[in-house]
Amino acid sequence: MVISQLSHLGPRQAQILPKHVHYCLPGDEIPIADDYDMYQREVVPQLPLELGQVQLPLLIQGEPVLSPRGRRPVSPCGGRQPCPLDGLTDSFGSNLNTFPPGKPNRDNIGNICKKSRAKTVYGRQNLPQTGFSHLSRQGQAINELEEGFTACCRKPDKLRCAVDVWKKTLEDFCVSEFSVKTRHYHCCKKSGSERETCFNNDAPNPSYVTSAALQEISSEEISAAASPRNLKACPPNSPKCQEDMDSKYKLSGLAFPPGEPKSSNIQNICKLRKYRPLYTDNLLPNTGYGHYVRRAKAIQRMEGEFKKCCKTDDVACAHAGWKKVLGKFCAQEQIVKTKHHECCKKRDQTSMTSCFASEAPFPEYDREVEVLNLGNVTEDDLQILCGESKLLSKQKQMPLLVSSIKERCCALSQDEKLRCAAEQRETFIKTLCGPKKSSWKDAQDCCSKDEQGREQCFTYYLQNISMAVSQRTKGQ
Repeated sequence: MVISQLSHLGPRQAQILPKHVHYCLPGDEIPIADDYDMYQREVVPQLPLELGQVQLPLLIQGEPVLSPRGRRPVSPCGGRQPCPLDGLTDSFGSNLNTFPPGKPNRDNIGNICKKSRAKTVYGRQNLPQTGFSHLSRQGQAINELEEGFTACCRKPDKLRCAVDVWKKTLEDFCVSEFSVKTRHYHCCKKSGSERETCFNNDAPNPSYVTSAALQEISSEEISAAASPRNLKACPPNSPKCQEDMDSKYKLSGLAFPPGEPKSSNIQNICKLRKYRPLYTDNLLPNTGYGHYVRRAKAIQRMEGEFKKCCKTDDVACAHAGWKKVLGKFCAQEQIVKTKHHECCKKRDQTSMTSCFASEAPFPEYDREVEVLNLGNVTEDDLQILCGESKLLSKQKQMPLLVSSIKERCCALSQDEKLRCAAEQRETFIKTLCGPKKSSWKDAQDCCSKDEQGREQCFTYYLQNISMAVSQRTKGQ
């Protein structure tokens, strides 16, 4: 029974009201139930004098409350399910098809950290902004997880870091779920290891292997208006996406804006120049993607300015070139009518350059630096070692191990590579504890231990090995 108080109606007018709805007239007492949730009190707006001109709403007791996981709004595609979101949701529109994410483990950490792994960034450009807010919460969780994975994949212990990020992300997701009154994701109702197992069992892609080449959306491109400027994610098995990925223009993520040159990063600016990608005119689209092209050309001009300064590692020279290039970039941004970079909207040069410095994704110019643990070489480590890379770590004997792996293992099959790398590590340890014992200082006294203890001890020397890895594609 629904109760509404219509203080402005007289007895004769009340006779024409629907019989299945109880209304309180002036002077009536409103019945009070033990469970107040059984009743709703509707506030009815002031009716005109001519009652017959107004159709009163019929409120049916027990009607479910509209919510993202309750009764769906009527969809323009028919029924009450949302229209397909470019292949981003399951067939029911209940969950994103990348949610929940699988728990990182030894079998999938290599796939998680592969730079070629396709990722989708979720936001206003590909998720509904009204209704279906559970999709937005799931998308935010995936975005945070991918950001955390990116940081973890640069650390020696990738797996432990990735597991911690996964646990925290899903914990935050459940906190977000319980902050709303709609139906919560069922795994959030569990706790501890049961919750983690539930999420992992629900994961649609626990191995983090994609069936088709989905084009990655960078965070800077999300806010762009839909047009050739917007590098949208395509649905799986889309011929258009596959065609784009195989086309001449492979629009990789840009490290834009470049970090502010200073004494702490001038070595990276100069020593890693040949490992950073090139953006020459023949590698950029002639039409469309204007915002991408302007940024890419700014990076290319910046490299030209740095080249002049790197003969003497001149910080002041590099800083002047940095300001010059960004000033020109903003001048070009103002010419076009499309959305301009936020930093170019600043009123003075100091504010503009401060903005760019704070927005730089790699302020130390270390995008090309990978940290490996050669005490436990993985497939991803071998991909780096066997590619165009250079040892940066200063340990005196380390080039011996790196060069032996490159020369003896890289031409073998994948399984043989891993076995070969392990053999080269054993040979390296025996050599350092034998013929070359006097050429280095064994600070951990590893060579005095038995064979098994010696290998475990040498992990101290073989972890945190820095490599410069080329970001250039073939032909650059």
